[in-house]
Amino acid sequence: MCFRPPSAAKSVKCPSCGMFNPPTLEKCKKCGADMTKAKNVTSEK
Repeated sequence: MCFRPPSAAKSVKCPSCGMFNPPTLEKCKKCGADMTKAKNVTSEK
């Protein structure tokens, strides 16, 4: 049986490059874009 932490299912897509990042990051792992704006956009939907 596979255990996934709750945060694994709630990844945030980078608005700049499209990479999925953990919600705890402030900057994208791939391009370094600001992820706080992406969190605000996804929480409104």
